[in-house]
Amino acid sequence: MSRISVLDGETVMKIAAGEVIERPASVVKELIENAIDACCKRVTVEVVNGGKDFIRVSDNGKGIPAEDVELAFVRHATSKIRRIEDLSSLRTLGFRGEALPSIAAVSTVEMRTRHESESFGTYLRVESAVVKEKRRISRGIGTTVDVKRIFYNMPARKKTLKSRIVEFRHILNEFTRLALIHPDVKFELFHDGKLVASTPGNGKMLDAIVSLFGIGVGRNLIEVRSESKYRIFGFISKPSHTYSTKNFMFMFVNRRYVRSEMMENAVKMAYGTLIPKNKYPFAIISLEIHPKDVDVNVHPRKEEVRFRNERDVAHSIREAVSKALKSAELMPEVEEFRSDASSSSRQTRPAEEVSGEEADSSGAAAFGASEIDKLNISLFPLYQILDSYIIAQSEDGDIIIIDQHAAAERVNYERLLEKYSEGKQSLLKPIIPNLSPYQLQLLRENEDLLREMGFDLEKFGDDSYIIRAIPAVLSDFIEKLREREEKEPGGEISGVIERILNESDRSERFHALLSTAACVSSVKAGEKLSYEEMRAIVEALMKTKMPFTCPHGRPTMIRLSRHELERRFKRR
Repeated sequence: MSRISVLDGETVMKIAAGEVIERPASVVKELIENAIDACCKRVTVEVVNGGKDFIRVSDNGKGIPAEDVELAFVRHATSKIRRIEDLSSLRTLGFRGEALPSIAAVSTVEMRTRHESESFGTYLRVESAVVKEKRRISRGIGTTVDVKRIFYNMPARKKTLKSRIVEFRHILNEFTRLALIHPDVKFELFHDGKLVASTPGNGKMLDAIVSLFGIGVGRNLIEVRSESKYRIFGFISKPSHTYSTKNFMFMFVNRRYVRSEMMENAVKMAYGTLIPKNKYPFAIISLEIHPKDVDVNVHPRKEEVRFRNERDVAHSIREAVSKALKSAELMPEVEEFRSDASSSSRQTRPAEEVSGEEADSSGAAAFGASEIDKLNISLFPLYQILDSYIIAQSEDGDIIIIDQHAAAERVNYERLLEKYSEGKQSLLKPIIPNLSPYQLQLLRENEDLLREMGFDLEKFGDDSYIIRAIPAVLSDFIEKLREREEKEPGGEISGVIERILNESDRSERFHALLSTAACVSSVKAGEKLSYEEMRAIVEALMKTKMPFTCPHGRPTMIRLSRHELERRFKRR
């Protein structure tokens, strides 16, 4: 084994630079953050070949004094803090003094800057962290940084870079996050000489969102604003506007983009059953918190934070989002499909998120929880189509199309919720569920949890269990469960158990139990209904607390307004 030795300065610098500068997008992020810290009102980003050949970031901020230009490229030299205690009052995006030295360690950097107090500018060229040229120049106040030949002196790292399209996708993502949370700054992004994205810089977050994602996203947003314990503001999408990934959820702490599963979960939990479990909203949540209550000094890329009181923060976010949803319009409305809408209105969006499911093209509008009294559906006449949907009419003449299974699920779910007891129901005929290896392991790890919920079970051989009692709340549909068991003995109950155990907390497991019970006991799509049966469903649905979605988040009804109907028949 070799003896211990101290690494040389160049090796140390390259290793450290690799933590901060992962790819061209990292360069763009660090330079934009420096521009924002310099109080700029305009940032222009120009990249060539996905940033692999050339990156330029220009701003009209305060600039750097001539005597400090070289010092800016010295590691851990910063104007943001003086001692460790300053982190407890930090308000800037940068503070480590690592960005420029790290960039210069793996590329050729040219800086042109002029401080607002000086009548001349400074040009500096740095290669592999070594100053090659410095001179005075004429230029306006602000800073321009050119980065060329990224990773030219680290061939192994350079080979890991992806294609032009992929690298630009990461740049676009970083650009978007910073542009969203700084709507008072005008942003422009050029790729290979073409303007790809821009924001107006008028201080309105909604205008920045529309500029980056299009009017289709903008019209389906709900504003979030809370001034209680923490200042929380931003926008969330209506429940009808969801995606299959979290890529449209943007979390910010003191205007710094962060990756926080806790914050994302708080937003998702606020929606409850308004959206399906496997769907995610569009959300921009900005949390302003005293710097002493959050640690941003976790990782050099500064995207991870730790809160002093995480539970309190999560509760505040959940309350703010819940309050916004309660005042929103939630029933989806049928609208005419316009094939050219998306192509004409959307400039761009983070390319990484293109694969995310688009929102329903029907949009969303109409009645919300605060307007429940307007949900006056006439109980006569009622018609059934496709053996799955009930056609009704509102007192205002609108046509209401109701999903019979989703509506019955909502009704049954709230009934179960009202009469829920934590007791258990003994079974005259025990159930031996068919368990997959995964389900078996899951059950073994959570036997005590299931017993607490009302399941009476014991081992039945080496790879099975026998269930002698179930939660009392499941007793109403035990006969239907038995009918299904005749086709696949033990199959249904094993699925119920898996759904319960896959939830992370007690409230979610409770919801999974009730929603499963409601689903099994509800009328199904494809079943013919009599008028009395349809009336019972519609009448009960209007009395529920959340009539617009089933417990799994699917809509229970959509509306075709009288105005839209007459417009389509050219009566308006």
